[in-house]
Amino acid sequence: MKCLDCQNNLVRLPTTQGPDLDVCPSGHGLWLDAGEVNCFVENYLSLKQAVSSGGGLAVRTETTCPRCTIQMDAETVAGTTLRSCSLCHGWWLSHGCLTHLNETYKGASLTIRIDEQELYARALARTNALPHTSHHPPTPGRNNSGNLWFWSLFFGLALTIAGFIFAAGIQKTLHTTRWSQPPDELLLSLIMGAIGGLWLVWHGWTVQQRKRLIESIPTSPIRSLALGFVEVCGRAEPEAELLTSPFGGLPCVFYSYTVEEQVGSGKNTRWETIASGTSERPFFVRDATGRVLVVPLGANLMLPDERSIRTSWLGELPPLAVAGLSRLGIASTSWMGNKTLRCRESFILPDESIYVLGTALEHHGMGHHIANESRLYIGSSRDHAFIISDRSEKDLLSRLTWQMWAGLLGGPALVATCTAIICDRYLTTLKP
Repeated sequence: MKCLDCQNNLVRLPTTQGPDLDVCPSGHGLWLDAGEVNCFVENYLSLKQAVSSGGGLAVRTETTCPRCTIQMDAETVAGTTLRSCSLCHGWWLSHGCLTHLNETYKGASLTIRIDEQELYARALARTNALPHTSHHPPTPGRNNSGNLWFWSLFFGLALTIAGFIFAAGIQKTLHTTRWSQPPDELLLSLIMGAIGGLWLVWHGWTVQQRKRLIESIPTSPIRSLALGFVEVCGRAEPEAELLTSPFGGLPCVFYSYTVEEQVGSGKNTRWETIASGTSERPFFVRDATGRVLVVPLGANLMLPDERSIRTSWLGELPPLAVAGLSRLGIASTSWMGNKTLRCRESFILPDESIYVLGTALEHHGMGHHIANESRLYIGSSRDHAFIISDRSEKDLLSRLTWQMWAGLLGGPALVATCTAIICDRYLTTLKP
């Protein structure tokens, strides 16, 4: 983006308040995206009320929005003029305007201090340190949708071509080879292994897309949340009283569970899922700027720490687990005696650090002058992913990285190994 006055590239600077700011290195002004003013003005609710009630007459200007390139409106509020975009709802504040607004609208519990001179000095120093930079670096998460579609199309096309080549190779092999021995269980296992390798490739690709999505969305301070796709980090708080995990009896704000039964015998023994679910009660996420309600229905849970309880060698479960199964309507016994069960549960403890990626939605009937704590909640939508994790974003990305490479590298290696064993053990090349 460029400065509205001098057309120099704006410099993006991190701030202690949360959001980064786009600042003119020549000191003409700075740009605030929609909702970011909430983090830089103490009593932002009074400021919003003054703007929405027509504190000044909005006048269409010849200046175009640096983000949307449409004409902006100029409005005088508290004796200072700001320019706003009716499309992206961003604000351009001239030199000293942000400091004036913060000093005018004081009185909130959270003290906010703004040093604009320091911001302009940092922007100038960064510009001087990069004299050969000819354009402003892209803002993470704002223009990556095109890259996401490109890589999705690229990998889809690559997998399709690889599939055609693989099918052609198999067809040619069948015409020039014959079976050296009849199929057996090992052959079936090798074929299933090759199919599993293809699944690993697909899984690695989907994990890569999820990782790119998380990296592309900047973390928003809860106080400045806007409607739409958001990412927040903070501490978990219960909406009302604490929940109790179903099998361990631990106090928590959220839990998920899975119950599996051991069926079959001998080599055919396997675990079969007979019940699974999550708690449905919403909970809060709080950061330094406020808190917001999370409605966990439909979330993709990434809670790697789980507790597993299974039937002992005497065929018994702990009393808490039996009581939990009873509350869930799951019988722990049958006409043949006690079932062999495995109960697994994951949970989010009170005051535990959590990460949420989802859609900020508005409660019905709430006006824009209401604080985010009462006006917005984060939930699921058909258009966006919804992820809840009890890991920090850094730990989550690290976990997704090794899962991605395990799939993208291990999958092809497994397919190649199984195919090579099949060709060596079961196929003989026909002599011309």
